[in-house]
Amino acid sequence: MRAERFSRTVLAGATVLVCAVTTAGVAAAAAPAPAPSGAAVVGTRSARCPATFPTIQAAVAAAAPRSTIFVCAGTYRERVTIDRPVRLLGAQYGRDARTGRTTVADESVVTGSAGAGFTVGAVDGVVIDGFTIASNAGDGIDAFARGSGFSFVDNVITGNANGMNVDAAGPAPSTIARNRFVANDAVPDPQGGAGVLITSGPGNALTIGDNLFSGHRSAAVNSIGDPTSRSRGLVVRDNRSVDDGNLAVINNADGALVTRNIATKAPSAVAGTGIFVVGNTDRLTVSRNVLTGGTGNGLSTNGAVPFGAAPSTNLVIDTNTIRGRTGTGIVVNEGSGVVTGNVVTASGTNGIAAAATATGVTFTRNVATGSVGTDCADASTGTGTLGTANTWSRNVGRTATPPGLCLPGR
Repeated sequence: MRAERFSRTVLAGATVLVCAVTTAGVAAAAAPAPAPSGAAVVGTRSARCPATFPTIQAAVAAAAPRSTIFVCAGTYRERVTIDRPVRLLGAQYGRDARTGRTTVADESVVTGSAGAGFTVGAVDGVVIDGFTIASNAGDGIDAFARGSGFSFVDNVITGNANGMNVDAAGPAPSTIARNRFVANDAVPDPQGGAGVLITSGPGNALTIGDNLFSGHRSAAVNSIGDPTSRSRGLVVRDNRSVDDGNLAVINNADGALVTRNIATKAPSAVAGTGIFVVGNTDRLTVSRNVLTGGTGNGLSTNGAVPFGAAPSTNLVIDTNTIRGRTGTGIVVNEGSGVVTGNVVTASGTNGIAAAATATGVTFTRNVATGSVGTDCADASTGTGTLGTANTWSRNVGRTATPPGLCLPGR
């Protein structure tokens, strides 16, 4: 890809970022970091770049396990395959990618590959830190060969099919943090359109935290996973999502945690659910997230209808704040568990709702106000509260179906 096109891509991403973080300020551009002592150096040899390898792939091929490779600022049009545990450092390693970092000349840019920018094999302990990974025909990083203990941090990732397509075998913890993911939509959904996609295996002991996502048609995080090997120890926390189709799609996971994420959507952004639980999960906790604006539901749990997945069990949906979604704030289509302490305001359809197929769910201490439809609604029938198949207690809402399901001050 030509340099001028890349510049427009990064600056477009930066525009989204400035809108999202004006209250915190935007970091100034940082000069390239120096090469660490003892590292192999990649680039065009100069006074500022004591290069010993012309390409990243050549340096990886010559590297001993657990060695460090430093990549000088510049543009690298190559597809890098990593078949051993190495530490790959770009010119901005150790520098948070969520703010600033819009000067292309100060970046180590991996771009123009016919496939992924980086492909990580079945190895443990790989580090990719401080790169810009842009406009590759495949994913920015492919790492779904069931390695573990990887660290993908401080990268600007934009204009690829997906930002990353990963899985993690565990038990060594893996981390995706402090990255900026912008409009990775080079391939249409469902093959593309996600910031972080988990496929071909579980995301065991994987933490996706402190990242900024914007403009993905599918989702910021999509944990498709593997129905025969559920993710264990998956954590999605403290991320910011701006105008992504979905903040998080959760599927095939045991004991996962989605917490303290913030998602905002403009009315013109692509439709989608803030947090979408497909099914086949157990002990999933969705807690303390803030979802504001946008077309679609705020949070939904599903299963056989319409996805053919097993319903989720032992759900905990607590203390989330959902404002101004055009659909229903929280809707339980299938699954069992507890919905508690959530605040839902100004929903375009219902506030908090259970579908006819929802059974065995406890709704307690929630507040739903200002819904265009009904603040509290339950379409199921059974031996639960007011003839529903669920339990409703101490919820607040001005309108309810059946009447009395939620009452002001109750």
